[in-house]
Amino acid sequence: MTAKRVLLIGDEPNFLRSMRRNLVGRGYDVSVALDDQEAYLMATSFNPDLFVLNLDFTTIDLDGLAICTKLRELSLSPIIVLSAIGSEKTKIDALDMGADDYLVLPFGMEEFLARVRASIRRWGLMNTGRIDQDRLILSGDLLIDTDARQVRLKGEPVKLTPREYDILVYLARRAGKVISHRELLKAVWGNVYGEEREYLRVFISQLRHKIEDDPMRSTYILTEPGVGYRFVADQ
Repeated sequence: MTAKRVLLIGDEPNFLRSMRRNLVGRGYDVSVALDDQEAYLMATSFNPDLFVLNLDFTTIDLDGLAICTKLRELSLSPIIVLSAIGSEKTKIDALDMGADDYLVLPFGMEEFLARVRASIRRWGLMNTGRIDQDRLILSGDLLIDTDARQVRLKGEPVKLTPREYDILVYLARRAGKVISHRELLKAVWGNVYGEEREYLRVFISQLRHKIEDDPMRSTYILTEPGVGYRFVADQ
């Protein structure tokens, strides 16, 4: 079995060496990028299954969020962001810029490794096409083709990130049912998740801007206050 490729990005060699040692010890193929240009080059040449980006550059003047945005343009692979800043605003900014997960430093290595496994597992399932079974989901002007992993609105293709697509399909397959925040987080991110509601707020908002005529008056994905979300089957 081919080892999964992980790219570590940051400017603190000692921290990166420790991370790399733990990942290599679990069988991952790990490379390191010490600045933005190395990261962009390796995003295409190394073709990582996962990016791990430390936002907190301390020895060189770089914007970690800008790097996250560029990586998302270059690749659909999941991005785990690390930072000593634990504010909700910073987390939301990172998710808005393309991150899939956010870990606040310091953290336990076992928690980190669990999140690595969850992210890579979802990416692997998406690439092998084993997440979806029924091919077509239709609601109003929205068509989801799960064989092709394509979404169309009024006949026009809608470009979704893998995480946005997984959320939409999970809700659409359970149309009419209220899906709790915890259930949706565990289904899309993995069993080590369940309390990161800010993740859902960001990705649901992004989805609404892409599939709704008026994102402020959603007709496909409804919010059930304090509980979760519900996909409306028929318009």
